[in-house]
Amino acid sequence: MIFKIIIFILALAMVISLFSSAFFLVKDKGNTERAQRTLRIRVSIAFLLLVTVAIGVYSGQLSVNSPWG
Repeated sequence: MIFKIIIFILALAMVISLFSSAFFLVKDKGNTERAQRTLRIRVSIAFLLLVTVAIGVYSGQLSVNSPWG
């Protein structure tokens, strides 16, 4: 259950970072470092999200429930 909450929070943080990056890109017309900084933050969040999912699957707390497998 804790992994699902962490995954939800990280996914929400990714969406917030995506929209803030788009806002800075439009507002600053691509002339500042803010859009690049939010891109780095989003990549770091994506890495944390992948690591969290991998740990959850490896530990058995997350499972794949596909109908074909």
